[in-house]
Amino acid sequence: MQRLFVSELHLCQHCPRLFGYACRGEKDAWRVGQKGSGNLPGKRFHTFADQVFRHITQEKTSQHAFITALQSPDPDSAESIREFIKNEFFIPYLTKHAPRLSHEQIEAFAVACDRWIRYLRVFISPDGTGIEDPKKLISTIFHSSEYTMSSDFLCDDGEVVKISGRPDALLFDPGTHEPVVVEYKGRKESDPTQDLAQTSLYAWLVSRSIGITPRVDMLYLEEPVPLVRYDSSTIQTLIENHASLITLARRIKEGHLPVPRCKDPALCTICPYASCDTDFFVNRPDTSHKEEEERPTDTRIHNDPSQAEAYLSKLVETLRLLSIPVLPAGYTIGPRFIRLKIIPDLSKRVTFSKIANRAVDIQLGLSLTFPPLIQAQSGYISCDVPHDTWQPCDVRSLIRDGKPSSRSLCPFPIGRRIDGSVMMGDLADPVMTSCLIGGTSGSGKSELIRSIVIGSTLMNPKNQVSFILIDPKRVTFTDFLSFPSLFMPVIMDPDMAITTLDACVREMEERYIHLEKTGFTNISEYNTRQPEPMTRRIIVIDEYADLIMNRVTKEALETAIQKIGQKGRAAGFHLILATQRPDARIITGVIKANLQLKIGLKVTSASNSRIILDESGAECLAGYGDMLIGGSVPIQRLQGALVSSGDFSACGKK
Repeated sequence: MQRLFVSELHLCQHCPRLFGYACRGEKDAWRVGQKGSGNLPGKRFHTFADQVFRHITQEKTSQHAFITALQSPDPDSAESIREFIKNEFFIPYLTKHAPRLSHEQIEAFAVACDRWIRYLRVFISPDGTGIEDPKKLISTIFHSSEYTMSSDFLCDDGEVVKISGRPDALLFDPGTHEPVVVEYKGRKESDPTQDLAQTSLYAWLVSRSIGITPRVDMLYLEEPVPLVRYDSSTIQTLIENHASLITLARRIKEGHLPVPRCKDPALCTICPYASCDTDFFVNRPDTSHKEEEERPTDTRIHNDPSQAEAYLSKLVETLRLLSIPVLPAGYTIGPRFIRLKIIPDLSKRVTFSKIANRAVDIQLGLSLTFPPLIQAQSGYISCDVPHDTWQPCDVRSLIRDGKPSSRSLCPFPIGRRIDGSVMMGDLADPVMTSCLIGGTSGSGKSELIRSIVIGSTLMNPKNQVSFILIDPKRVTFTDFLSFPSLFMPVIMDPDMAITTLDACVREMEERYIHLEKTGFTNISEYNTRQPEPMTRRIIVIDEYADLIMNRVTKEALETAIQKIGQKGRAAGFHLILATQRPDARIITGVIKANLQLKIGLKVTSASNSRIILDESGAECLAGYGDMLIGGSVPIQRLQGALVSSGDFSACGKK
């Protein structure tokens, strides 16, 4: 069984390669970049505080003296506690160790003790009132001080790693009835999240030991306001993201290569290990060509986490420089993007809008080619950054990796989520029965339409779906002229489009009459009980704006489309409309309201995004099939497919 200490995990987070050197026996690796605690002799203060707690809880004479101090009639109970600690511990300790301390260190030690005592006084009695049963309170609060805890962590591959650590103190708050991990620090580091990351590991050990996630109180004893508090919900979010760090540390300790670079470029400038690139990086054989022959468009890439770790560190540092403190909460590596997760520091009044409004500054800080998409998620804020390289996927890979719901009656693949999983649509679902697609030229609208047509054909039985393709551009569906699922040849003439749409309206009305006579309410019920099912008609219009440019035909087209949008679902008629900017001049409010699923691809401005999705975000997309879907479903980011020749062959194209 592999064993890791919290201090080792902290070093690994500080710099994975320094941890690698430490595993090789390089003792100096632990000191690189450690700024210390100013004038405060940190180790001596830890020993001193531990000694005080141990005597109060275990030594009867000290406990009795402490109880007397708590029961003092002095209105300032802190003064009584200070006198007790001064006489019982501080003076004897300083008398013994003062010869080895400088004047500045002694002064810093005294100030730290004073601030620590004031923290204890508020902790014991927040309102300053008297204490009814001091002995019971002592046994409740002072649970333990500096003792080693251990717990087992189960890795994804089934291996068990034992994690051990020793927090500075574990107290129990009698007011809030919650455990509290207390950590003593000197001065605040430039990145306080490093301290919190280490302490959250202690909190994880506590939660595994007692089954409750503790609060964390960080005491920066050389700061005027020493206390920084993190509630248990914030700590729990950090705990949930320890898996990647533990896995990385275990891999390094076992000697696996390569080891990712440090997340902090400034640390590299002072690091004495200049040969780390040589020591911890090896070139692996390139087997991508063989894999491409077998699975040419599979995008389930297992990336090294170093790029994600570096981006997350840069994001936290960039926001810190902008006076927006946040906590790192992990990341998700997908086929095209890395989703960075951060938690705003609410104690500093950091809100989502403060972060989202800095998208351009984050772009500069992370050296991105376009502003990142920043969204509020469940429990964190996401910031998506692109991979250096990515491989498009085809429709068949979406179908292969996707899992439609068991209730889906007319499924089709839409695209891959950030984590690489596939989102499936269902035309029979009331929230997806018709679709509006918007995006600038070159964003991938036409390719998305083509993938939906191919995907619907491949995923549904023969004769269950048929397509009416209307192509005013005349180039989107040139290779669909003999497609097997077409209800009629591709329509390129506006007059022919009007005639066809009118015929669809008439057929829709006839179907309603037939459903009424047979006692069914919709096509789904009818097809499950009748030997000759009705075929769903999917009407696809690319560049809808071009189709209605003619004022003479515009009204007739809008009337037919509006009727199909309002009544089509139950009779098996579905609309997929694509246009660059679907404002009120292009698509009427009634038609837009009946296009339930809304897909926004890359647009030029936030206002254009709001026209499509009723919220901004699409202006931050990367293009080439990168999309946001919304409308009647929760907003989420997907990557569309690129139709391949193999997809056509699978459909039986002649």
